[in-house]
Amino acid sequence: MHTTSLKRILVGVDGSENALRAVEFAGMLAKEIGSEVTLALIITPSDHEILSGKATYMEKGALLGGPRLKAAEQLLEELGVKHRSEVEMGHPAEQLLRLAKDHDLVVVGTRGLSPFKEAFIGSTSHRLVQGGEAPILVVP
Repeated sequence: MHTTSLKRILVGVDGSENALRAVEFAGMLAKEIGSEVTLALIITPSDHEILSGKATYMEKGALLGGPRLKAAEQLLEELGVKHRSEVEMGHPAEQLLRLAKDHDLVVVGTRGLSPFKEAFIGSTSHRLVQGGEAPILVVP
């Protein structure tokens, strides 16, 4: 049997409670085995007022997606886990699948902030499980 190393863990975040549970699980795993965690926030056009045509003003030095990443970053800092954050634009599942190619494991929550809920599993996590090459861990 081929042993897979888990040096790089990708976690999809969107500011939801489910995503924070995924971050916590990934953080505990990363701490135990010495992995690095990449937090990935994917901004869809409907998520950001600038892209939907509404005026918006950001504070000087503010990072796009900052508030939705902050709790996840703080959680990993408290756990003492080496991490970095990435903000990408596009469809969440497509972008996470693209980023997953450089990671050994992808961790996501069952559902995010989308107003459209599937019966048992969110559309992004469902699509990742069906189309990913890296192992996918879905945290309830």
